Amino acid sequence: MRLLRVLVAMLLLCVVGMAQKVDEVAEHPLATQTWEIAPWFQGGTGLGEASNFKFVSGGLRIGRVLTDVIGDGRFRGTFEWAADIIPLDMVRQAEFYSSGPTKWIYGGGFNAVILKWNWVANRRVVPYFAAEGGVIFTKEDVPQPDTSFANFTPGGAFGFSIPTGDRKHALDLSVHITHISNASLSHNPGINATAQFRVGYTWFK
Repeated sequence: MRLLRVLVAMLLLCVVGMAQKVDEVAEHPLATQTWEIAPWFQGGTGLGEASNFKFVSGGLRIGRVLTDVIGDGRFRGTFEWAADIIPLDMVRQAEFYSSGPTKWIYGGGFNAVILKWNWVANRRVVPYFAAEGGVIFTKEDVPQPDTSFANFTPGGAFGFSIPTGDRKHALDLSVHITHISNASLSHNPGINATAQFRVGYTWFK
C-alpha cells in the first residue's frame, strides 16, 4: 500500500502542474461524444504476498464516449466504452510463488471491456474511474509452473485526462489495480492484486 500512496501522490503532482498550462474556456473533449485513441505504457508491482511480481506493458486504447453530459453539479459526467490492445505484457516472477530465481516472461493480451465514467465538471482536468476486464496470454505459466498460460485480468482504474493547449490531444495518467487469475481452469494460486502506473497520450477524433 505504501507504493500505491507514492504512485497516487506522483499522479496528483503531475495533474496540478499540467493543469496550470491549459485554458479554462473550452470544454474538455471527453464532455462530448468523441473517439479517443491513446498509445500507453505502464509498469508496476504485485501487492502483499505477491510483491515479488513485477509488470511492464504497452498497448493502444480505443474508446468512444457514448453519451452527452449526464447529471448536474460537480458529479456530472459522460459514459465511455473502451478497449485495450496489448501486444506487450511482461511479467517478472520467481521460480516459486515467493522465492527462487526470477525471470521475465513475455505475454500479450487485451482488455475487451472497459466501462469508464468521466467527471467533466472541471474543464481543465477530467478525473475518471474505469472498470476493466481482459485476458493475458504468456509464453510460460503465470504465476508459476503447472498453472496456466492464459489468465483473466479484472480490475479498476482511477486517472486524469489533461488536455493540451489545442484540446485535440491529452496526457493521460492513471493507476490500475488488477487481479490476475485463470478462473480455476487449472491450479490457481492467482495474483490477488497488482498496482500499475500508466502514462498515455490521447488523440481525440
